[in-house]
Amino acid sequence: MKQRLYDIIELFKRSFSPSFSEEEKKKLENVLQDDFLRKAYEQLSDEVFIEEKFREFDGYEYKVAFEKLRKYHHRVVFWRWTAWGTSVAVIIVLVLMFTHSGIKPTNNQCKTVAVQERIILPGSKSAVLKLANGKMVTIGKQALKIIEDGGSVVKYEEGQLSYSSDMSFDKELYNELEVPRGGECQVQLDDGTKVWLNAESRLKYPVVFNGMERKVVLSGEAYFEVKKDTHPFIVSTDIGDVTVLGTSFGVSVYKGEIGTTTLVSGKVKFTSKNGMNETLSPGEQVSVAVSGLVEKRMVNVEEYVGWKSGLFVFKNKTLEEIMNMFERWYAVEIIFQDDSLRQLEFTGDLERYGSINTFLQLLERLNEIRYEIKGNTIMLFK
Repeated sequence: MKQRLYDIIELFKRSFSPSFSEEEKKKLENVLQDDFLRKAYEQLSDEVFIEEKFREFDGYEYKVAFEKLRKYHHRVVFWRWTAWGTSVAVIIVLVLMFTHSGIKPTNNQCKTVAVQERIILPGSKSAVLKLANGKMVTIGKQALKIIEDGGSVVKYEEGQLSYSSDMSFDKELYNELEVPRGGECQVQLDDGTKVWLNAESRLKYPVVFNGMERKVVLSGEAYFEVKKDTHPFIVSTDIGDVTVLGTSFGVSVYKGEIGTTTLVSGKVKFTSKNGMNETLSPGEQVSVAVSGLVEKRMVNVEEYVGWKSGLFVFKNKTLEEIMNMFERWYAVEIIFQDDSLRQLEFTGDLERYGSINTFLQLLERLNEIRYEIKGNTIMLFK
């Protein structure tokens, strides 16, 4: 599809007019065969809106503004997507069309990409459930219902696993939920506690809680909304245990990275492997360095649990830290061809369910990096 960008925008705008012709309708149908153009079209509703926002985007002097911020703060701040609300999604999608469809804009300020670029899409609902009898069940889009040994019922529908049972067990039977790279999954445990598992994470838990405590074992990252109960709920990890009665909090314990417990509401107690105790109030976080050093501080909780609601929130995050998250979520491998790029710092918000190309193309537009995509490998150049 070799139509000019502004011709396509004009066609989109014309489609809202009562005089939209049959010939134009056929052209529109052909244009909407492209997924990116279709998504952009679904967000359009006002021609003044499009003209105004495109002028703003096209005329914005990114490099000058960002270099000033870099000199003052010694960091790079990437565009805050939420600044324009839904409008920025439209403009970003339109810019992405340059690479996806080979569209050549007439405006010289817009960048033209000569070759098509592979679009790397975000993760999706995906996991493997290991039942108490050792059977492995793949979790994805299809609904399912499983009767566990002993009569416990496991259901998967609308993206969530759920457990229910009308009987108690003499001994605890365990399930294990493993989420791969490029995946996520939500589970509601037998007591009503809800858990959101992030990519490359694993949770082991009883099919039915029948002891004096409700204990689960986590590796990776999860967000918990614990059902209030007289029995304490314990999240056991390699760096320590988090004990609660009823609250919401995030835990991240990826191997080789700083481990964190971030409290959103209620109160929790963190006990490190060496026996150090820290009690957290809402907005507080305890972190455990690879060296074992334990620290408590106040944080913006959305920076650490925003992923659960579909948003990455970065505050002075290094490019290396960001790419570690992206490797897990987009199931890609990032290669830094220049190690100095690892320490570039960024602040802003990014849609979790958008393609990784959005972020990469903006960095390239700022002249901070150059990148190449080969299969599932992304190489970053200075």
